[in-house]
Order: sequence, then C-alpha cells, then structure tokens
Amino acid sequence: MSKTNVEKVTDAMEFGSPLNQIVVLRAIEKYCEQIAGLNEKPESWTNGLVSWEAWQASAKDVATRLHAE
Repeated sequence: MSKTNVEKVTDAMEFGSPLNQIVVLRAIEKYCEQIAGLNEKPESWTNGLVSWEAWQASAKDVATRLHAE
C-alpha cells in the first residue's frame, strides 16, 4: 500500500537527520513564496488539472499558515 502525502512528509520530517524538519519546512516555504510572488502565470505552466489561479491561491494559503503563530 502506498503512503499518503501526509505520511510521506511526516516520514521525511521524523526519521533521519534532526535537520530534516528544517529542510522540509524551508523547502515548502520557499516554493510557496516563489509561486505567490509571481504576477502572472509562467509560460511553462501546463498543468491541465489545476488552474494557475487555484495553484497560486493554495501557495499563498500555505505560506500564510507557515508564518502564523
């Protein structure tokens, strides 16, 4: 049985190096900031399942949640 996304992220953060949590959170944070900061859809955006607007809104939501206390 394959793991869920939550299980994969949890495994990456809980097992191995103690720095794994920092690496995972910083990677998510930086990616979301990059996507949220774009003013227009990249020419390379070819995801037919999810609109650019929905993807960017999700990235903004995740970034906001990561910065919340």
